[in-house]
Amino acid sequence: MTLKGNFYQAKAHCESMGARLVAVDNEEEHTFIRQHIMADEARSAVGWWTSLTDDASEGTWVLSGWGDIPAPFIAWGPGEPNSQGGNQDCVQYHSITKLFDDEQCSRTINFICETEAT
Repeated sequence: MTLKGNFYQAKAHCESMGARLVAVDNEEEHTFIRQHIMADEARSAVGWWTSLTDDASEGTWVLSGWGDIPAPFIAWGPGEPNSQGGNQDCVQYHSITKLFDDEQCSRTINFICETEAT
């Protein structure tokens, strides 16, 4: 099943399942996620939402849904973040670079939910 949504729909969907949009904590997790999204050829033409946003304060990237704590890890793609058009407040894994890219929160793309390990 392919699920897509804007940032807010993705966040709500994850939360409805007792999960949250993915929060990338370190290089190891980043590498793991990149490998999996690169292998998913059927959905690789568009990006993947993460929980990162600077919606509340431009340039201050926090993990939405995780207590809005500062992002512990960010892997920006070349030239990012650029807030192109002045309204890119959410972060996706870019479809080509598989690195972080700020994007309009209203864009409909793939998303990754995660739960805490038990």
